[in-house]
Amino acid sequence: MSLKKIGITVLALIAIFLIYTIAFTEKGIKPIQPEATVPSLDYSALSEEAAKDLQAYIRIATIRGREKEGALFLKSVLDKRGIPSRIIEYPGKPDRASLLAELKGKDTTKEGLILTSHIDVVEADAKDWDVPPFSGIRKGDRIHGRGAVDVKGLGIMQLYAFLLIHENKIPLERNLMFLAIADEESRSEYGARFLVDKHKEIFNGYEYVWNEGGTGSKDIAIQGSKVFNIQLAEKGAVWLDLKAKSIPGHGSTPPVSYAAKSMVDFLQEVQNIGNKTMIKDETAAFFYSLGGISNFPDSFVLKRSRNPLLFIILKGVINSNRHLRAMTRNTVSLTGIDSHPIGMNVITSETTGSLDIRILPGQDEKKIFEEVKALGEKYGVEVSARHLESGSISPMDGLLFRVLAGTVTAVEPGSIATPFLSPGTTDSSYLRQIGLKCYGLIPALLSSEEIDGIHGKNESMSIPQLKMGIEILFKSIIEYNHQVAK
Repeated sequence: MSLKKIGITVLALIAIFLIYTIAFTEKGIKPIQPEATVPSLDYSALSEEAAKDLQAYIRIATIRGREKEGALFLKSVLDKRGIPSRIIEYPGKPDRASLLAELKGKDTTKEGLILTSHIDVVEADAKDWDVPPFSGIRKGDRIHGRGAVDVKGLGIMQLYAFLLIHENKIPLERNLMFLAIADEESRSEYGARFLVDKHKEIFNGYEYVWNEGGTGSKDIAIQGSKVFNIQLAEKGAVWLDLKAKSIPGHGSTPPVSYAAKSMVDFLQEVQNIGNKTMIKDETAAFFYSLGGISNFPDSFVLKRSRNPLLFIILKGVINSNRHLRAMTRNTVSLTGIDSHPIGMNVITSETTGSLDIRILPGQDEKKIFEEVKALGEKYGVEVSARHLESGSISPMDGLLFRVLAGTVTAVEPGSIATPFLSPGTTDSSYLRQIGLKCYGLIPALLSSEEIDGIHGKNESMSIPQLKMGIEILFKSIIEYNHQVAK
């Protein structure tokens, strides 16, 4: 073949590749633009009333317990409006209680919608906070306290939307449930797992769940952006305990192999499990959505995240951001290591450790456990499973997801909605196991500082955020019922 023909062939191949690159784009989401007629309400006044209830709710220090006190508070609010509710206690632990209330729809047999949040909160060290963490103090337009964002704020938003449906006599096509659950922060044994196992009947006739897991954010992904990250998937967990044993010795004459060194060598290699970047449909749609508010050339790359050439560029961005790495990889975190030291010059006979491996939906948790276990044998490290849980996912074209995506952008002009894969787990992982389609969103725009307050210090929520959340929830419930009636 002549050089001319070779040149023409190369140019043709380059042209084909460029055409493919330009033409090929990922698929975005398909929001449903609101169509339903919604009553005109004074959301500012409602949010002021809701703020007082949020303050009272925060003051009940439900730190991995005392959920019944929180449930009784929520019940008192429902009682005042004449809405019956039910408290379900965990057998033998009456303090670990959940609450549910229902508004019946025309058809009670299918497509019901559950608004759920958890009552418990994590610990808060008062010395790290600017205000006492369980005081529920209001400063200006902001309520401070543990649980303000995670997730008593969401619980109050959902409660008020639920009350508004009742008080405005909104006709419901399908059942609507308000469900406040115990024990989410400690793997849900006394809450969601108990309800799914022993009270599965309460979910009969329901299809969709609005839970936590995603948040609205401003100025985080892109400066000036307003993004509602709607969680539709979450990673699974492979929690492992590690143990290495060997003969003890003198620190001055180390053997080739001993317990602590074996553990370190093992831990170095096991981290390779998290080296592979995987962009699934939901993550590709997430990048596509961000591409819609990005400038060129970022927009071009983000909308084509799985293009082989452009992926090389995007991978560098992913590698530099821990949140994006968590969304696109199985991650391995060393959460404990202890060689049980007894002296600076003593090599001890035992080293223990723990690993928190988070796996993407579709990955086999048992297979990964066996892979790590086999690697442990290579280094003389015993690996045992403390908890194995698969990832979970709900459909991106689910009706509730599409309604949420349309409603949030209508309520907050200039915002976008994205599908979001959560690195952490919520009660949705257990509710999905019984066939419920779960989506997570705190429907308010949070700053980076406010998001960092989750499980951190100085957690707070503003009255305008409560207002936005109540409005989005109320309008979404009405729109959802409008759509199922079509």
